[in-house]
Formats: sequence, structure tokens, C-alpha cells
Amino acid sequence: MPSSDSKSKSDSSQVSSSSASAKSKRPEDRDILLKKATDWLRKKDPITKRLIDGVGPCQLRTIGTPYQVLIKSVLGQQLSTKVALTFERRLIALAGSKKLPSPERILEIPNTALRKIGVSQAKTETIKRVAESYSSKEITDAKLRKLDDSNVLDLLCSLKGVGPWTAEMVLIFALDRWDHFSINDLILRKSVEKHYGISKDNKKEIIQFLKKYSPYRTILSWYLWADVDGGEGWG
Repeated sequence: MPSSDSKSKSDSSQVSSSSASAKSKRPEDRDILLKKATDWLRKKDPITKRLIDGVGPCQLRTIGTPYQVLIKSVLGQQLSTKVALTFERRLIALAGSKKLPSPERILEIPNTALRKIGVSQAKTETIKRVAESYSSKEITDAKLRKLDDSNVLDLLCSLKGVGPWTAEMVLIFALDRWDHFSINDLILRKSVEKHYGISKDNKKEIIQFLKKYSPYRTILSWYLWADVDGGEGWG
């Protein structure tokens, strides 16, 4: 999963499709749909064609349910993919389970135990808030799947400690939304600067520029990331 930098809510809301949830993509159709998306992107301009041809077929995949990806993303805030995975494994071991623990199980784990495995105080409190919200049904996976992108971001960002980048990871890696660019991801902005010549610090210009790649901005994001590190963490 890519790493984050800043957490400006106003930025993220401008780089996401306002349409409702994408239609479910059956596994047997996914590669066909990804090829259709990449073929469409290749025709946009020579730079994008060169980027896609240099990386090869898109391998973007979901990595869990919205709840699971939300927990993964909180653990991974400001960390590399490798370090985030280490904390995920520690949490699973602490809970005595084979996968990320349920909201109810997380609520049973003392904060001190989470701190002992290296989870910061702020992340510990955020994980507990996520668990409480799911346990009380204030947030559910089913509810998130019915919301459009902007409302998903609004709902998740209403939880203290969950910023736009964290919520965006749920959009991309759980809800499988194909028209979102994580403007808060520094590596993606650096890749835009490398390929398209737009300063990584000029978020407004990047947002405006990327509009022409709708409805496949997530797919373009995967290629921009893959060009940097082979797509590590991008499904």
C-alpha cells in the first residue's frame, strides 16, 4: 500500500469521481476490463502510452474488505509497505487470530498491549475508534459500498485519526473504485512530476490535469506507482 504525506481533506475530494459505486467486477472479467481501461489510457497521449508500455499489464487488485483495509491503512500511515505489514502481522498475532481481528476482538485488546507491539498512541486510539464505529454499526462495509466516493471519504474522515489518504486506500483497495487519484500520496505526485512535468507541490494543477484521465484515474495511479517501485503495495 502506498505511503502518505499530508492529510488535506479539501484536496482529496477534488480527485474522485462523484458517481456511485462501480459495478462489481467478476474475477473472470477483471483482466478484460483492466485491458479496456489501459487501452483507453494509452490513446490519451504519447507520455501515458510510453508509461503503460514500459510497465506492462495492470495488476491492480483489492486486498480486503473495507474494514480490513481501513485497519491496514491506519497501521500504515506514514510508514513503508514493509513496515506496515510487520505491524499488521503483530496485531494478528496479538489477537490470536489468522487474519485481522474483528471490531469486537480489537475492543477487547488493552491499549497497553497495542502499545507494546509498537503501535503509536495515536494509531491505537484511531484503531479503537474504527472498531467502535463498526461494532455499533455506525459504519458497515455494506453502507460504504452503497455510497459514492465523496460520501465514503466524508464518513471515514469523520473519525478522528482517519485522514483523506487513509480513506482513499479504502476506496481503491477495498471498494475497487477506478476513478480516484490519491493527491495526498507524495510518491504519486513525484511520478506525475517525472512524467508530465507538473511540480509535485502544485496539487491544484495536478488535480486539473488529471481530469482528462477520468474514468480511469486509479488505473493511471497504479502505473505511476509501478514505475517507481514495481507496484509494491498496489494490490
